[in-house]
Amino acid sequence: MSARTVAETLPLPGAAVSTAAPTATAPAGTEPTPPGLALVRRKHPWRLVSYALLAVILAMLANSVITNERWRWDVVGEYLFDEMVLGGLVTTIVLTAGAVGVGLVLGSLIAGMRLSSSRVLSTIAGWYIWFFRGVPVIVQVIFWVYLAQLYPVISLGIPFGPEFLFFDTNLLVAPVVGAIIGLSFNESAYLAEVLRGGIAAVPPGQLEAARAVGMTPGQIRRRVLAPQILPVVIPPFFNNVIAMTKTTAVVILASVTDLFSAVMEIGARNLQQTPLLLVATFWYLVLTAALSLLQLGIERLVARSATRR
Repeated sequence: MSARTVAETLPLPGAAVSTAAPTATAPAGTEPTPPGLALVRRKHPWRLVSYALLAVILAMLANSVITNERWRWDVVGEYLFDEMVLGGLVTTIVLTAGAVGVGLVLGSLIAGMRLSSSRVLSTIAGWYIWFFRGVPVIVQVIFWVYLAQLYPVISLGIPFGPEFLFFDTNLLVAPVVGAIIGLSFNESAYLAEVLRGGIAAVPPGQLEAARAVGMTPGQIRRRVLAPQILPVVIPPFFNNVIAMTKTTAVVILASVTDLFSAVMEIGARNLQQTPLLLVATFWYLVLTAALSLLQLGIERLVARSATRR
């Protein structure tokens, strides 16, 4: 510290030195509170009115659901853990997992092609996304389930030459397999756009800087892309997964017994469709809650990982 700086910090001879504690200053962006006045929270009377109105409506709905015997809660309890219902629930989980797993792999490839500098690959990926997002998912599922109507036998061999291997299409593409194929193609088109949007959110300059410092493609994906893509991609990805748990209900038209088709079949026998629909609703809500908790856990894990970095 220079002599001039020391002199400026020392008090002048004869000058009074204040020993009072420094006064507290108001936070930035707020006006200081005058002495003797207390802060009063702003009142919202209309909020209380809306809360009371909402409580009355909910109480009326609860009373109607509980006291109306036509809801047949006894039937709901009887079939909630029915063997056929639980079997359909397992099929729904298998269809969802298969469609999302295959769709994620295909969607990653299509997203990479869509972002490719090759105009041919980018155009092919664009047409793929347009087609499979445009064709209704129920059409795609039924097409693959009944593929044997077009190709009774699938063969492998030399193009325009002899064939060596032959497969019965009905055995090769069973109804569950056909349903997974149809759901997977539809899901891959949506996931490709989700992944493409996440990758496009990363500024190109960061990738150029990573290459300039000698990072390998694997290091770029792990250290540059993943920390920025995951927070953007996880919410829409799980939205698609949760939507797929309910989209699987279209397989009722493809001779596949999932959760929805199971309760519909039971309801057709005992003519208790409404209670059976409540059973399906309960299990769909359970699946949604489980996936939502999984999403929350992954988001927190990603946030902690980003904080450590």
